[in-house]
Amino acid sequence: MARRLIGALALSAALLGGCVSVAPYEREALSRKGMDVEREGMEMGFRAHVHDSREGATGGHGSTGGGCGCN
Repeated sequence: MARRLIGALALSAALLGGCVSVAPYEREALSRKGMDVEREGMEMGFRAHVHDSREGATGGHGSTGGGCGCN
């Protein structure tokens, strides 16, 4: 019973932490390129391609190709 209560409190604290208002002077930092989530996905795709090319096999990323880097 105590575990469930602690779990529920931890979950509610984590969820309530997402409800934050951002001051206008803080919005500049959040709009920088480093904060863009979509750029991360492109980088992951590039790293997967480099890994596939170096290893000479697919790494489970859905791409095919040989070790020479050409697909």
